[in-house]
Amino acid sequence: LAAMHRGYTAQRYLEKLTAARAAIDDLAVTTDIIVGFPGETDDDFERTLEVAAEAQYDSAYTFIYSPRPGTEAAARREDFVAPEVAAERFARLRVVVERSALAKHHARVGRTEEVLIEGPSKRDPDTVSGRTTQNKLVHLPGARELTAGTWVAARIERAAPHFLAGRAVEVTGRSRTRTRIPVVAV
Repeated sequence: LAAMHRGYTAQRYLEKLTAARAAIDDLAVTTDIIVGFPGETDDDFERTLEVAAEAQYDSAYTFIYSPRPGTEAAARREDFVAPEVAAERFARLRVVVERSALAKHHARVGRTEEVLIEGPSKRDPDTVSGRTTQNKLVHLPGARELTAGTWVAARIERAAPHFLAGRAVEVTGRSRTRTRIPVVAV
């Protein structure tokens, strides 16, 4: 954290996270985590795993460090972590993050969630996808009649590390936006 110019410690961060969860009901927490930052030791990485496990993130954007020209870290070539070490650390971190994300998602199975429809799923045209108020991705198979901007109550039936799946129970709000097609007079 010090090498990345972060002004906090892991302990202080976890204390703030505990306080936030106590103050805000059903708080979803996400984060970004970089592995292989120049100078990262095995011990540093183990502590990262410990914090990620204790934090129990709903999701995390995880990356392997890559140098950005002009940054302080990019100039520390002698401290770069070997690519195979960074890849192994990344795989281990992913297991920890996905374990807590899956547990958080499993806890939502059986609940009815408000979902804002974004549009058709990228993988299945008969499925629409949307986001809960916690920004959790939800796939709703067989609901292709629902258009972007529609709010639905959705019963969550299945959980995966990166998404939830369920069925639309009730439309609770319709999109108020209209698509305007510009017409040019000739």
